[in-house]
Amino acid sequence: MSEQLTPAGAAFGPGVVSFLPAKRDREPQPPGAELDDRLILQGILSEAFNEYIFVRVDNILKLAGTNDAGYSKTVSKAGATLDRLLAVARELEGQYPELLELVMDYESFTALESGQSAEIAYKQGLRDCSHIHQEIMTFLQQR
Repeated sequence: MSEQLTPAGAAFGPGVVSFLPAKRDREPQPPGAELDDRLILQGILSEAFNEYIFVRVDNILKLAGTNDAGYSKTVSKAGATLDRLLAVARELEGQYPELLELVMDYESFTALESGQSAEIAYKQGLRDCSHIHQEIMTFLQQR
């Protein structure tokens, strides 16, 4: 029996599309099938959350590049320094053939590290916001 997939986000408006099993009459599931369904749903939700975080962090960093003069200056200086380092590595490539590859690797890993640290900070910010919201709601319910 094949699963028919429908856009789960269709009810939320255009552009919000996720594929989940379509509603239909189901046959009785064997023991443990509900757990499998929950694990599949958890995986889908986790993937969607991670994609949201990636897109949002990218958007925040782009905005920071245009709205934050200090960040923009740092990005510019980092780019200029990398350009100078690459020029030196090319000049010394005959004497040190591994230098250019090391510079390129370093640039890739620093960019990756920067993105990952931004993602970690954003995720923690979401957790903090959720925790604060829960604390406020608990406080208001106790009043």
